[in-house]
Amino acid sequence: MNQFKTRIEKYNYLKTQQKEKRIKTAKKTVPLLGTAMILSPAVLTMNTVKASAAETAQVQNQSAFIEQLGASAMQVSASSDLYASIMVAQALVETGFGTSQLSAAPYYNLFGVKEYSGGPSVTMSTQEYLNGQWVTMNEPFAVYSSYAESFQAHASLLASSYYAGAWKSHTNSYQDAAVYLTGRYATDPGYASKLISLIQNYNLTRFDTPGAGTAVQSTEETQTVSEQTTTVQQTAQASGQSYTVQSGDSIWGIAEKFGISVDQLLADNGWSSDSTIMPGDTIVI
Repeated sequence: MNQFKTRIEKYNYLKTQQKEKRIKTAKKTVPLLGTAMILSPAVLTMNTVKASAAETAQVQNQSAFIEQLGASAMQVSASSDLYASIMVAQALVETGFGTSQLSAAPYYNLFGVKEYSGGPSVTMSTQEYLNGQWVTMNEPFAVYSSYAESFQAHASLLASSYYAGAWKSHTNSYQDAAVYLTGRYATDPGYASKLISLIQNYNLTRFDTPGAGTAVQSTEETQTVSEQTTTVQQTAQASGQSYTVQSGDSIWGIAEKFGISVDQLLADNGWSSDSTIMPGDTIVI
């Protein structure tokens, strides 16, 4: 049976492809500078310059990645009754802004789709959160020839009536689509807020067809995003320890870096095992 006909089947069988993506991207996290390391002023200055150059390169790489995603999403969404902005935002969440190995050439799998029907695939080690613990598994992931093909496969999934509430013809704005996908495409209760934030921060509506995705975010939705961010920051300040999520980070990877359990990190931040994080988020450690 094709395992990715609907998203809910993926969750029931493999506990969501989003956890797989977060585990794979964790391998690409950058270790933190040890607090016991003392640098001379000269070395500190040199490292600051290097860090600035690295940050600039990262921004440039992210911008180029977003433009590539947008070009492919526009081709697919126009004939699929979907918002290109939503699809690009989903790809950014799934790939950790393009840091996952699966999303890179020659695989081009932007959404962690698995392949059980004999099509092109690559076997990768991933971790599943099963029965209260992380289990390492080798799973076959679909291989595509391009981002456009990956987006087409994703559009085919969203074409299911199960996701009809996210279609442009059934919504007034991309915000409606983001809200509808929460609890269906992803169980993370903050999924809509993440998609909306990405779309606004990176002006992803420019990839939507004329007249689409131009609605202004409602006051209620703006307040919800603001309140969620404020709550996390206040909690972090109260604990005295916080961390700003970097591109390529994952829940599992952050827990490993700070020597705490995933369950502890989830509990401290009020997350479920299906929660996702985005670069720039402030979290409690």
